[in-house]
Amino acid sequence: TTASSDSHFMTVAATMMVSSVASAAAFLIVGRFRLANLLRFMPYPVVGGFLAGSGWLLSVGGISVMCGVSPSPETMHKMITPAVAYLWLPGVVYGIALFAVMIRWSHFLILPGSMAIATALFYVGFAVAGISIDNAKSAGFLVSGLPANGLWPAFSVSDLSLINWAVVWHQVPGVLTVVLVTVVGMLLNMSGIELGTGSETDMNSEFTVCGSANFLAGCGGSIPGYPAISLSLLGFKTGAISRWTALVTAAVVGVVLFAGGRVLEFFPRPLLGGLLLLLGLFFIYDWLIVTRKRLPLADYGIVVCIFLVIGIFGFIQGVAFGLVATVIFFVVRFSRVPVVASSFSAVNRHSLKQRPIPHRKILTTEGGRIIGYELAGYLFFGSTATLVASLKEKLSTKPHPALVIIDFKNVSGFDVSAINNFTRFVVTAAAGRILVVFTSAPERFVETLKAHLPEPAASFIAFFPDLDHGLEWCEEQIICGALTETTTSVGNRDVLFDQSVDDVIAHLERQERFEALVESLAPWLQHRDYSANAVIMAKNSRLDTLYLVVSGEATETNPDTGMRQRTFAPGDVIAPQAAFSTTTAENTILAANTCKVALLTQDARQLLENEAPELAISLHGYIIQKRAD
Repeated sequence: TTASSDSHFMTVAATMMVSSVASAAAFLIVGRFRLANLLRFMPYPVVGGFLAGSGWLLSVGGISVMCGVSPSPETMHKMITPAVAYLWLPGVVYGIALFAVMIRWSHFLILPGSMAIATALFYVGFAVAGISIDNAKSAGFLVSGLPANGLWPAFSVSDLSLINWAVVWHQVPGVLTVVLVTVVGMLLNMSGIELGTGSETDMNSEFTVCGSANFLAGCGGSIPGYPAISLSLLGFKTGAISRWTALVTAAVVGVVLFAGGRVLEFFPRPLLGGLLLLLGLFFIYDWLIVTRKRLPLADYGIVVCIFLVIGIFGFIQGVAFGLVATVIFFVVRFSRVPVVASSFSAVNRHSLKQRPIPHRKILTTEGGRIIGYELAGYLFFGSTATLVASLKEKLSTKPHPALVIIDFKNVSGFDVSAINNFTRFVVTAAAGRILVVFTSAPERFVETLKAHLPEPAASFIAFFPDLDHGLEWCEEQIICGALTETTTSVGNRDVLFDQSVDDVIAHLERQERFEALVESLAPWLQHRDYSANAVIMAKNSRLDTLYLVVSGEATETNPDTGMRQRTFAPGDVIAPQAAFSTTTAENTILAANTCKVALLTQDARQLLENEAPELAISLHGYIIQKRAD
């Protein structure tokens, strides 16, 4: 019945209204909270392929507008018939010729001038062929189907009572899908417009404006919408970049909406299709020809593949293919980015712990059994798989390391797959009885790795808060092992003695000179004893005194990070500049064990220089030498 038809119409209109208003709300939320930048991570090749595919769809759509037949292998036999070919051939010739001209010259009068000339030629052809206006319309040469009267309003307020709201409610899942597609379409089109014009837009502002427009359009029963690439770039490509272009377009659409569009029925339809073909050719030329010189071969291949998929299977399939292909290429490329910032062994890198000369000699000869890797960046399944593969290869070389240090200080993050790869590496290392030491690893990494490791492998890992303490522990393992072998072998003891004796003698001579210097400076020095872990110097404290470590050890630590900066042994100088000018302590210095220091204040130094200048020169020379060391 008529009432039933009206009810169906109003229910469909209400569904469109809800879709538009919901899309408007989504757009306004994105714009209001400036979330557009979170949606902009659309890969360049995907947008390029999307624009190239849009060019193909515009070209095919232009030909379809000309003759009413969509070009495809199935319709080709129909398109080459004279009755249909007469409709699309003039438009194709017009579009291609205009494209060739506009590629070479760019002027805003070329397009309107060509349309005026082509329209005149059409009517001259009608006159020569004896075709009347009505016959031209019926044959499909002129635009037809426009309303003689206005289209507004489509319904009245009283018609709202005809809406079946139960049916509208059941369409909510579809409405949400429309909202999602609309937001993605807005993002793609705006990205395409940016690339097409070579200028950046305020995406949040565009979402806000488009949301307001959708709200107003939805109240009138319109479907949701967003800026169209074809119409937005048509003015740009033809040189009509004035705001008058949009105002005139809006005026023409408004006239058709409120007064009807009979006057537009005198416009040749092949020219309308030719304009769409022109814009499609521009897209294809820009993104398949010009872009080839700007993109690497792999990225250009993605653009071409998206273009082909859109042309063969459809728009959604093409964009989806592009996103999947780009993600795969990204993973492969990112996997090749090295996550190892630096590598070392204990031969060329030592902990800050002060060690006796025999122990240092052991590390010089055996330090190659400790290898370390400082990682950086984000660890995910691709990059970690490459890293673990190289680590396993290192374990298989002869002689293989005894300890492997992996430092996480500069790692920004990791995924679960990275932990799985490290788990397999620890299991492999444990099978070869190789210890793996993780330093500066996040707590979540430590807990997850422990949870994944089988019980036998768990005894072959160790964790330390920083690289220095981890390296110190590894050195202890090597030194203890070497000393155990030395105690059971006379030959090893002799070798170690021969390697150390010269350095021991040199060290004793230096220590003897230092003790003699301290003894000579006794009248000007103050002595102070510190127990283990006592604060010798606090960070940011005011310093006007030089410290000479007489016995024991002291450690300089950054209290903010807890990291050890250096250690002081007998003969070392702490804060030498404080004897000459007042300064501030950069870090905290603690006594590592029972420690005795000699203090030289600024006043005492001045007395020393006045009363014993030669001794003062000796002290200054010693300080300079220690700083150089």
